[in-house]
Amino acid sequence: MLVLTRTFLSRPLVWVGILVSAGAIALAVRGLHVADVARALRETNVIWLLPAMVALLIGFYPRVQRWGVLFYPRTGMSKGHLFGTMSVGYMLNNLLPLRVGELGRAYLIGRVERVDYAQALSTILVERLLDIIVLFALLLVLLPFVHEPRWATGSALALGLGTLGLTVLLAAVGSFRQMVFAATRRLSRLTSPAMHERIERWLDAALTGLATLSHPRVLAEALVWTALGWACSSFFLYCCLMALDIHLNYTAPLFVMVAINLGMVIPSTSGYVGVYHAIVLEAMTSVFGVDRDHAAALAILSHAMFYLTPIVLGAGYLWHRRELWQAMLSNVLPGDDVGAQAARVVSDPPPTSTA
Repeated sequence: MLVLTRTFLSRPLVWVGILVSAGAIALAVRGLHVADVARALRETNVIWLLPAMVALLIGFYPRVQRWGVLFYPRTGMSKGHLFGTMSVGYMLNNLLPLRVGELGRAYLIGRVERVDYAQALSTILVERLLDIIVLFALLLVLLPFVHEPRWATGSALALGLGTLGLTVLLAAVGSFRQMVFAATRRLSRLTSPAMHERIERWLDAALTGLATLSHPRVLAEALVWTALGWACSSFFLYCCLMALDIHLNYTAPLFVMVAINLGMVIPSTSGYVGVYHAIVLEAMTSVFGVDRDHAAALAILSHAMFYLTPIVLGAGYLWHRRELWQAMLSNVLPGDDVGAQAARVVSDPPPTSTA
C-alpha cells in the first residue's frame, strides 16, 4: 500500500485535487464557531438517523438494478455480485483519488460475471451521463422555487446541456456501431496483429455498452431506476435535516442533493472531502438562509454517513471474497502505471469465478 500511495502522489491530478479540497475546506470553515457546530451535532435527534440510514441503503437497490439493465442485451446478472462490486467501487472512490473505484468495480464485475472490462467501463460512463441528465432535469423543475446564485445556475446549465449533447453523440455512436467499428478497424490494422486484435475486442465491447443509449425501452428503464435512486438520496438528506432540527420544505434536500452531485465534477481528494462540505454550506446558507453552524453540522453528519457506509459494505464484500482483493491489487491498483495495467486487463480478462 505504501507503493500505491507513492504512485498516486506522483500524479499531478492528485495534487490538483488536494489543492482544490484544501481551498474548499478553507472557505467552509470561514466564520464557523466550532463550539456551536459541536453542540448542533451533540443535539442530533438520533431517531431520524435510522430512516436516513435505511434510505441510504435502499438507494443501492435502484442503482444495482440500473447497472444490470445497462448490460443489455445480457440479462439475469447476479444482484449480489452487482451490489458487492458496486460497493467496492464506491469504497475505493472514498479512499483513493482519481475515481479509481470505477476501474475497480469494472474489473471485479468482469471477474465474477464474465463480462468484458471495456463493456463494464462503458456502462459506468452511461451511468454518470444518466445521473447528470436526471439531476439537470430536476434542477430545471426546482428553478422557480429556489433563489440560487446566478453563477451556480449558469454552471449547472452548461454542464447539463454539455452532458445531454455528449449523450446524444454516444447514442448515435451506439446506433451506428457497425459503421464506427468498420472505420476504426481500418486504423487498427496499422498496428501489430496482436494489438489489432486487442483493439478490435476492446472497441466491440465498449460499443456494446454504449448501445443501450440507442434502445428506447432500455434507456427508459435505466432512467426510471436513476430517478428512484436519487429519490432515496433526497430522502436521506431530508432525514439528516430533521435530525438536526432544520425544518425546511422538500425543495431543500432536493436542491442540496443536485448541488452536491453536480459539484462533484470538480477535482478533489478521495471522498470529496472539502468540496462536499463547501457545497452544502453554500447551498444551505445562501439559498435557504440556514446559519453556517447548522449548515456545517449537516455537511459533517451527511458526509460521514455517505462516506463510511460504502466502506463498510465494500470491505464486507471483499472479506467474503478475499481472493478478489489480491487480484484487484495486482491488476487495477498497481505500483507502476495504471494505464498499462488497465490495458492488460482489457487484453487479458480474468477467468470466471466459481463461487
